[in-house]
Amino acid sequence: MGFKIDLASHELQAFRMVAQTLNFSAAAELIHITQPALTQRIQSLEKTLGLTLFVRDRKGVKFTDAGLRLLRYCQVKDHLESELLADLGSAPDGKLGGRMRIAGYSSILHSVIMPSLAELLRENPSVHYEFSVHDMGDLLGVLERGEADFVVMDNEAPRNSMATILLGQEKYQLIQSRDFVGRDTYLDFEPNDSLTEAFLKHQGGERREVSRSYVDNIEGILQAVALGLGQGVVPRHLIRDDLPVRVVKKAKTMSVPVILNYFRQPYYSMLQTATIEALKQNAKRYLT
Repeated sequence: MGFKIDLASHELQAFRMVAQTLNFSAAAELIHITQPALTQRIQSLEKTLGLTLFVRDRKGVKFTDAGLRLLRYCQVKDHLESELLADLGSAPDGKLGGRMRIAGYSSILHSVIMPSLAELLRENPSVHYEFSVHDMGDLLGVLERGEADFVVMDNEAPRNSMATILLGQEKYQLIQSRDFVGRDTYLDFEPNDSLTEAFLKHQGGERREVSRSYVDNIEGILQAVALGLGQGVVPRHLIRDDLPVRVVKKAKTMSVPVILNYFRQPYYSMLQTATIEALKQNAKRYLT
């Protein structure tokens, strides 16, 4: 006959905070305890499970495989609890409740993901939502640390434990100012942004060095192009009629996938299922 393991709530809370921050000092501060007390809670949880949840090296704190599995358990537990509370009365009869957390990159989150989910959120006013913008290279970590339940990236997460859905394609075009003779400069978010390089490679021909300048968000790039401060590679769905820019017709359009990523789990709440279906049905209309 087996024995029952009880997972103490204060120990799971400590685990979730370390998982979120990957920093013991920051996690202790968030739950208002000392770092030794937090370490003791993690050690007690590891002893209960007979498993190591985190390892530390020169680069910081990392999950073990067991730690990642426990994080998935905590997330499923949170969604089950939210669904139960909604069913017991926090949401009107027949309406969904709980929390929806979605992260994505700047050109897609506000212009595609939010409008795709707007009807669902209007019809279910008890749902609490969190939309957050991150650099593309940070999104996988956001998902792995449990800071979001879904992330939208331009690639599939490289883990068998994650599910992926192609929502559509962003069509990138080169734009210049309509009113000014713009500078011969390409605008990117920051030096590590490889979008312009990928676009120029897509055009074919010999590789060439180009002048680059930087604006830290997509709306800023659109405005800088309109002001004649450079040219930019931007998604077609963001080129508004009232914006004084023109598309460079001789430059070939480049397609980039828009992919929803989330962890596979044995149970999805009704809100999670509704979120996935709404994105599958609606996202393509905003990518034209």
